[in-house]
Amino acid sequence: MWWHIIVLVLVSVVFAAVTDFLERVRLRKLLDRPCAGIRWHRRFPDVPHAKIREFLRMFVTVFAFDERHSCKFAPDDQPMAIYQARHIPHLTIDDDMEFESLDEMMETRYGIDLYSVWRDGITLGELFAMTRRTEEGPEVVLG
Repeated sequence: MWWHIIVLVLVSVVFAAVTDFLERVRLRKLLDRPCAGIRWHRRFPDVPHAKIREFLRMFVTVFAFDERHSCKFAPDDQPMAIYQARHIPHLTIDDDMEFESLDEMMETRYGIDLYSVWRDGITLGELFAMTRRTEEGPEVVLG
């Protein structure tokens, strides 16, 4: 009877190790990239560096990446693709509620309801552009 438990524990440990290894391989493509800061500044030349860093820190916090990796995410990166790199479809059932947390942070910090603007293929650059519109507010006409 005990051998059933031992086999089950061993299978569980091997499965966890394999899925962790596969996740690391998939994420290595993202996390081994050089800093994408120049791409952000080319896309948003008038935005202070601190605003871009703040947005990226929020994103890596939600997706549970170390903050030192925040500069590696580019404006053309898609949050769904990053999510799929982190969670192996059909192998893992874990979900750290990244999109729910991202929605909450976007709503709290920028007043943006993520679900109302979400579409397949949305990029970090598009999300960041939305934050700029809400922070800048309506244009003031001086006359």
